[in-house]
Amino acid sequence: MKSSVRHLEPVAGNGRLSTRRPLWTFQTLLIASALVISAGAASAQRPVFNSGIVVGGDWLQANALPMDRDALQSFSLTAAWRRPAYSVEAGWLRVARTLSTVQGVTVAVGRPIQLGPALFVPAVGALGGKAYASNDSTGYNFIGPDGVPGHQPRYTYSEGVTFGGSVGLTVEAPVYRWVGIRLDVAEWVFSGSPVADDRFRTTLGAGLSLKVRR
Repeated sequence: MKSSVRHLEPVAGNGRLSTRRPLWTFQTLLIASALVISAGAASAQRPVFNSGIVVGGDWLQANALPMDRDALQSFSLTAAWRRPAYSVEAGWLRVARTLSTVQGVTVAVGRPIQLGPALFVPAVGALGGKAYASNDSTGYNFIGPDGVPGHQPRYTYSEGVTFGGSVGLTVEAPVYRWVGIRLDVAEWVFSGSPVADDRFRTTLGAGLSLKVRR
């Protein structure tokens, strides 16, 4: 493991890695699905995204705001080969939090389910990449001159190789010909010592899909 400070200098932190696992509920899935279906309900065309090559991009910071550091937020870029019975996808994922970042190459396999104008793709995925984290490991408490207690954080930085697995759901609906909107939710778990205290990440966000080949 080697030290690095270039990725994770916090603007304001709580002095330790968060150990709270984000909640992933059925309400989130229902709301996400309803928004996409309502956006595509005006289109009576045949299914668009259930076959061919579909590329997409998503902003994935919706459930982790505010992020108290100046850094690129969470996102994904994907390309999927779709058939009515299966979807095979490859891409790049970045999951940024106030005191950690995980990013790397992803692959996923899913099952397209067409419901009206919307396409649902439940999938399982994997990631190989790097994890970066900061931890207030040598900070100390103090009492100020006015008697008010305080804490002086001192961050240590680490990075290392990580592998991850996920279960997730993508919902897509066409808005104009081969262009559509999409919502994504996934639950990830990562390996590696930099994220040993906080292995789980929930990603939630929205983006665009484009069918580039039938």
